[in-house]
Amino acid sequence: MTTTVNNAALMRNGNNADDEFINIMQYLSILKSRWLMILGFTFISVLLAILLVFAIKPTYQATAVLLIEAEQRKAVSIDDVIGIDTSKQEYYLTQFELLKSRSIAQRVIDEFQLYDNPEFNGANDGKGFNAAGLKSLLRSVPLIQSFMPEEELPDLEQQQEIARQKVMKTFQRNLHINPVKKTQLVNISFDSRDPKLAAKIANAVGETYINSNRESRIIANQEATNWLADRIGVLQAAVIESQSRLSDFLQREQLVDVSGIDSLASSELGNLSRRLADAQDRRTASESIYYLLQDNKNTAISELSSVTAISNHPQLRDVRLAQIEAERLVSELSKRYGPKHDKMIRAQAQLASVKERSEVLLRVLASGVEKELRSARAQENAIRTEMENKKAEFQDIALKRATYDALKREVDSNQNLYDLFVTRQKETNATSDFQAAVARFADRAVTPLFPAKPKKGIIIVLAAAFGLALAIVLALLSQSLNNTIESASGIEDKLRLTPLGVIPLVKRSRFNKENLPLEQFFDEKQLNFSEAVRSIRTSVMLNMMSQQRKLLSVTSSVPNEGKTTTALNLAIAMAGMEKTLLIDGDLRKPSMGERFNLNRAHPGLSNLLVMDAELDDCVVHHERSGLDLLPAGMQTANPQELLAGSKFKALIEELSEHYDKIIIDTPPIAAVSDALIIGQITKSSIVVVNAGRTKVNQIEHTLQQMINHKVVVDGVILNRVNAKNETRYGYYREYGVSA
Repeated sequence: MTTTVNNAALMRNGNNADDEFINIMQYLSILKSRWLMILGFTFISVLLAILLVFAIKPTYQATAVLLIEAEQRKAVSIDDVIGIDTSKQEYYLTQFELLKSRSIAQRVIDEFQLYDNPEFNGANDGKGFNAAGLKSLLRSVPLIQSFMPEEELPDLEQQQEIARQKVMKTFQRNLHINPVKKTQLVNISFDSRDPKLAAKIANAVGETYINSNRESRIIANQEATNWLADRIGVLQAAVIESQSRLSDFLQREQLVDVSGIDSLASSELGNLSRRLADAQDRRTASESIYYLLQDNKNTAISELSSVTAISNHPQLRDVRLAQIEAERLVSELSKRYGPKHDKMIRAQAQLASVKERSEVLLRVLASGVEKELRSARAQENAIRTEMENKKAEFQDIALKRATYDALKREVDSNQNLYDLFVTRQKETNATSDFQAAVARFADRAVTPLFPAKPKKGIIIVLAAAFGLALAIVLALLSQSLNNTIESASGIEDKLRLTPLGVIPLVKRSRFNKENLPLEQFFDEKQLNFSEAVRSIRTSVMLNMMSQQRKLLSVTSSVPNEGKTTTALNLAIAMAGMEKTLLIDGDLRKPSMGERFNLNRAHPGLSNLLVMDAELDDCVVHHERSGLDLLPAGMQTANPQELLAGSKFKALIEELSEHYDKIIIDTPPIAAVSDALIIGQITKSSIVVVNAGRTKVNQIEHTLQQMINHKVVVDGVILNRVNAKNETRYGYYREYGVSA
């Protein structure tokens, strides 16, 4: 069935669903075809890694374990001078950072004199070149001197600073502080080429950290002691001054003791208040009687005793009680004795005397009420005046008391603060020589027996994995960048066409000539080659049979793609089944006659078209294959005009009546357009592609030209295919190169 090529079949469509499908087998086939390169690249990577790890000087790592104390031990229970809250997480983070500090590193560097150690100062230790030595060596080459001008050397101080910073940087790079999660432990690790030095420095960092903390506390205690001493002097002067002000105040105010002032003032004011209340009661009672008498001026004296306010007078009340008693006695005696009895007479006389005294008292009371009222008022005013004077006196005393209290409080506060500072100073002095360690060693570092770096096994494995991955990436990348077709699947992927077949690669060394010999198709040792051609023949004949065609042209995009060999072997394969004619349509560079060992002067196609030569004189018959050949004939100056002329078309029609199949070998389309002219006559054509050589854009241009000229493409044949690149046709083995 003929394959019709159109623009959509030639060009890739980014929106096609097939582009989104990942063909795993295609990638595997790419990797399989390049397995030797991948294996070699991986081997080289492993070899370089082995050379590298054995060239690297081994580094040993020693680790000390330090326990950070949560609560520092104290000799006595007093507050710490340095206020650090050890209950917070930030405390431990601070301690970890202190272990990494430059101050501790500097003390360890000075202790071990690491400035003179080549491992830290970067100097050449005799085992290789350093950067300075390499620069010096390059400057000694005359050709390089002009590109490397002399650098201005720093002065001695700058050189020392540079060396110090270099050692510090190396030291901090080799020091590792790793806290253990959810514990108070921290690992202090140090890397060095000298295992003993690594253990010593790891322990020295921990010891320096502990000692540094102790020293900082001692310094803090000393500073606190000095500050307390200064403050005690100031506070002592303040105590003396405040006491002096209090003494001056007492002396100036002539005060001896003010402790009883409050109670005295309270007692006197209370007494005066009670007296004033009594006086007010007396004055009120006198006023009530006075006003009552004023209201009853014309009332008989005897009737005044019935007035409650008068009758309740104390003196009058006593007389009234006596009168009642006398009346009771008269009443009782009257029941026993007669009015003339002595007892009765004495009782009557006593009653009369009491009544008389009551009347006298009423008269005296009535006349003395005004005097009593004036006396009560005078007494009340006197008491009130005395009370106001006492209040004023006590207010003045209260002001003095307030001043005294203020001065006394100042004396007490200064004295208490002074006593507190004196106590604090004594406590600090007493405990200044005891400082609890902020940390202690849980495990000291020991000399490592085996190097920690380089990890040779891991590096080699990683290098192998990296080399393998990189080789795979490069293989896939090279395939993606490869703009040629190397296998039948490449025709499907890059051209969106189904190939008619592939022809295996044949080595040239097996043959004397550049081109494959005519008998190659019948060589029993080359069965794979002949089977490939027969497979292509079957596909081509099925296409031609379905369309009842006899004509077929064979072309290529560029020269040297093997189209002539393909056309020849395809014609030989067809000749075994039908009467077949092979025409050499490449009138510019004919080569088919040489394959049949014909003389260049042998007549052919051009002789028929130009000189009207006899057909039988031009056609050559090959006995073994049964194939007839019409060679190109003599050279002509206008081959394109001959092929486009009516004689060529008439010749083809005539030959079609005598042959079942006619195959025409045409020039490459990229060079000339002869193949397009012949294709319009044959109505179909086959494009031969050289595997791994012809560019995809060249093939697409060829197919596009054929479409533009309405030439039907029966299919594409992939020539010179390496068996290792072809998975679909994996039964091929590597034989050689076809011409």
